[in-house]
This record gives sequence, structure tokens and C-alpha cells, in this order.
Amino acid sequence: MAVSDEEISTAIVLLLERVKLVVEGAGAVGVAALLQGRIPGDGPVAVLLSGGNIDPTLLISVMRHGLTAASRYLVLRTRVPDRPGELIKLLDLVAEERVNVLSVEHHREGMAISIAETEIELTLGMRDEEHCAALLEAMRRWGYEVERIR
Repeated sequence: MAVSDEEISTAIVLLLERVKLVVEGAGAVGVAALLQGRIPGDGPVAVLLSGGNIDPTLLISVMRHGLTAASRYLVLRTRVPDRPGELIKLLDLVAEERVNVLSVEHHREGMAISIAETEIELTLGMRDEEHCAALLEAMRRWGYEVERIR
């Protein structure tokens, strides 16, 4: 029985988030298999958790990846007119949807965009996939072209 890196990432995030345990990838394999329904039989199951020897930089990457896969982080790109007040207008609209802005990047150089536009990349803290879909729909309704980055 095998589990993917993606499934192990999900297990690591779950263990960190729900039970506050830091477990390396190999130590999370049993939880990943359990979450995916790959443990045969019925009745109680015990999973051995081992190894907290995970590099902090890797742990951060796994967390970001896992939170994105779980639709807890949403990364998107849109464009706004390159005029004062346009970014705050966008951020005010995002705030109306009860979204936490984690980072904002402006891209003006090296992009295939009009000289009068700025590309904005937002990293947002979300509740779940339904919240992501609602925000994307609202942004389109507000007239923004939006691209979800996975």
C-alpha cells in the first residue's frame, strides 16, 4: 500500500493543525493511509506517529502546500488600473467577503499587460473551497478578471 507526497502533506498539516504534533513525512505515512481509506478492516485502529526530524524550511513549504491543497490558502492574479486608489478598492472588496490578506504583490515589469495596468497577485487566507468559490465569483461580478494559481 502506497501513499503520495500530496497525501503525506495533507497528513502533516492535519497533525500540526488538529493535534499540534510535528511529524516528518515518514512518520505521517500511517495517518495518510488512514485518511485515504487504505487501511483494511473495521474497528479501532492505532497509528504510530514518529520522527519530528523535519527541516523547518521544508515544514513551511509542506504547510503552505497543504493549506493551499485544502483551499485554506488561495493565490490569485488579477489586474487593476495603474492609478492611485485602485489597490485599496480591490482590497476593500476582498475584505467585504471576510477574507484575510496574507500577501500582495504588484507586477508591472516583464508582464504582457497594458502600460496603464498593474497585475496584482494576492495570497489569501480562506475557510474552505466554498469560500474560495464565493470570492472568485464576487470578484468576477465586480468586473475583475481573475486567475486562480494552483
